[in-house]
Order: sequence, then C-alpha cells, then structure tokens
Amino acid sequence: MLTSWKRSLELAYSNHYIITKINENKPVNWLLLDLGLENVAEDNINQVLDNMLIGFNRLFKYKSVKQATLGYFRMLDILKLDDRYHPRIHILLPTIKSYFQGRYYIKYDNWVALWSKALGAKDNLYVKVKVIHSKDDDHSIVMKMEQGLSAIFDVSERKRLAKNNTIIESRRLIGYSRLLKDEVDQFPSNTSFYLDMDNLRTDDSIANCAFESMLEWHPGVRFDESNPLLYSN
Repeated sequence: MLTSWKRSLELAYSNHYIITKINENKPVNWLLLDLGLENVAEDNINQVLDNMLIGFNRLFKYKSVKQATLGYFRMLDILKLDDRYHPRIHILLPTIKSYFQGRYYIKYDNWVALWSKALGAKDNLYVKVKVIHSKDDDHSIVMKMEQGLSAIFDVSERKRLAKNNTIIESRRLIGYSRLLKDEVDQFPSNTSFYLDMDNLRTDDSIANCAFESMLEWHPGVRFDESNPLLYSN
C-alpha cells in the first residue's frame, strides 16, 4: 500500500495531467470546492462520513449543479485535532465555459445552501470555493513538481507515515466522474507515465496552479494541519 504522502503526490500529478488534456480539447473553467463539517465527535464520525458521501452524491444531482459542472475529482480528507474530527471533501471541478457569465453561476451562499440541503443539516458546515486562475509564478511550481518526483523515486527518503486509526472504517477515499473519469479511463496501461516531467504540460498555468493547491490535500485521516509532503518547508 502506498504511504499517504506518496499517494497525495501521485494524485496531484495525475490530476495535473488530466487538467491539461481537458484544456487542450475543451473550453472549461476550473474550481476547487471544499465541502465538510466541523467538530465531529469520535463516536459519530463513521455515520457522519457516510452521510457526507450520500449528501455529496445528492448535491451533484441537483439541477443547478449538474447543468453547470462537467464532472469532478473528489478526495475525502479527515483532519483530527485533539478529540474532534473535521472531515472535508476536496473537489476538483470543471465547469462550463459560460459559468461566470450567466444564470449558471453558483454564488458562495448558494453552495452553502445546497450543501446544507444535501446533508439535511444547518450547523457546523464547512464550505470553501476557489477559482483556479493562471499565475505568473509557474517556475516555482515546476520546481515543486520536480522536487516531488525526486521524493517519490528516492527510496532513501524518510517517509512520513500516517498513524493507524482503527476508528475510521474503510471507505472509498477518492472518486472521478464524467469528463475527468473519461480521461482516467484513457490512461495508458503504465499508469506511472504521469510521473515523468517530459509527459507533463508545465506550460499550462491553470494545471500548475491546481497542482500547487492539491499538494495540501490528503486522502484519509491526518492528525495535524501541516503539509504531509516530504519537501514541505
């Protein structure tokens, strides 16, 4: 089984590759959407996680969400601080090209209301929306990509292992749908091909910006807010 830091990195690289392939062929906008709950007690965490995943699936069946979006990548990230859990669903979200120009735009308050409706809850909600814009700082991001690959392939690196947690039951931590799943299904049989800088379109500033943000994501349970990746400062 891959250690958590390595899985985080590999997903960031594969999603970078997916974004560039979609951008080559289709005019889209990209959002990063976080949906979650705050201050969940340990006794309730498994039921809450089940409810969140059910609510997530319900959310993406709502007409306003379905007509504005083109699929997603989602990751379940569960932060534990002291004796409380703070589960998040991180979402990489392509939207239609006209998303910001017309009636399809979903404001922040609407995302909160839709998440509340999907969960059937009003308290302790967590919602964060970020538009992925191109940056002028591609060079520093590309350096991070190169450092990350060095960490993955350097077997002498000290691995940061996640603590065991038998409280959290096994469940699917990641998922793809629609446009992104179509790209995943076309991956070559050698799935490590995206772990080669020669195969990555580092001239795509949108993909680079998304990569940098995804470095903060973590599949599964973690016990502090620090970046789990080896080359973090």
